[in-house]
Amino acid sequence: MSGSGYSRRRFLSVSSALPLGLAAAPALAQVQTGGPASAGRAVFENGVSVLSSGPAYGYVAGWTKLLTPYLLGGLPQDVTSTFDAMGGPDGVTVGNAFGARMDPDGSTLMVAPGAALLAWLEGDSRVKYAPDHWIPILVALTPAVLVARRGVSLVPGSRRPLRIGATNPLGPELAALLALDLIGVPAVPVFGMGDAPSLADGLRRRVIDLAFLSGPKIKQSLALASAAGAVPFFSTGAQGCDGPGKRDPLLPNVPSFIEAAASSAIDVRGLPNFAAYNAAAAAAATCFAAVLPDLVHAETVNVWRHGAETGTDSLSIETVSVPQGVRFLTGDCAGALFTQMSGGPALTTGLRAKISQRYGWRAS
Repeated sequence: MSGSGYSRRRFLSVSSALPLGLAAAPALAQVQTGGPASAGRAVFENGVSVLSSGPAYGYVAGWTKLLTPYLLGGLPQDVTSTFDAMGGPDGVTVGNAFGARMDPDGSTLMVAPGAALLAWLEGDSRVKYAPDHWIPILVALTPAVLVARRGVSLVPGSRRPLRIGATNPLGPELAALLALDLIGVPAVPVFGMGDAPSLADGLRRRVIDLAFLSGPKIKQSLALASAAGAVPFFSTGAQGCDGPGKRDPLLPNVPSFIEAAASSAIDVRGLPNFAAYNAAAAAAATCFAAVLPDLVHAETVNVWRHGAETGTDSLSIETVSVPQGVRFLTGDCAGALFTQMSGGPALTTGLRAKISQRYGWRAS
């Protein structure tokens, strides 16, 4: 499903097969049109391109199709658009394509998963893009929670490293590894466990002591872990304008990492590696993000942001996002998350050296 041309009016009537219940969203035709009239019609005179990570009927592509009519809502009425889903679910291919072909005028929008941010943070050699040069228009967040088997002690200074389930290579659990390192709890990754069922199975069989759960439908994932004998230890917190110190609003009974560390009399915010954890936590909590290049004029950014705010306020979108456990950041709050995640060259250089030395991870 590549390069199909749509007028904005026609796009409102498109009904695509969406994964994981996304097809249940009602009445896209109810999207309110119009927005800031100062869009700069010349910017969009050749239409707009919407890029998404693949596969074409995958999770992120499904959300992109669902949100696109709203994202286009502030553009002039007769603007045409094309949609391309490319590469795999890690978002590296689409991120590279966005960097190679993006127009700095703001006529190209990309939607990529949090995995693309993690790949960049970790220094994956395939990555040719730089998210610190992206402007987020919309960020979809899902909770990220560390759970431990009942009876497992997370007391700082333990001699035996705890085993934490991990993807191969490292995925969102990087945030948990950095968090544990900050509070002095040694941990080693056990690779080959990348989804909630495999993590729950590892907990049940006592192959692992810890699991880091993230992504959509977190409450179902937590239920699986609970049935396997695990309890929540901390979440990565609210993120965005609320900051990582506050509890995730979708999990009000789970302390944030900062709270959990404080219960052991550790103020992690003052520690040298906290910024690296903070960056990884922001990426781990990101389900997907819609972004523009950072050379786009402010008035064009505002046009896209108007559409994003319209979409996230829509009851049609809410009927899909609430069961998925997805919440949205727009405007300055989305920007705050990306600022936290990017951190600067010194942070990424130090982080990459740390995960190479401590965990033996080599980008490939």
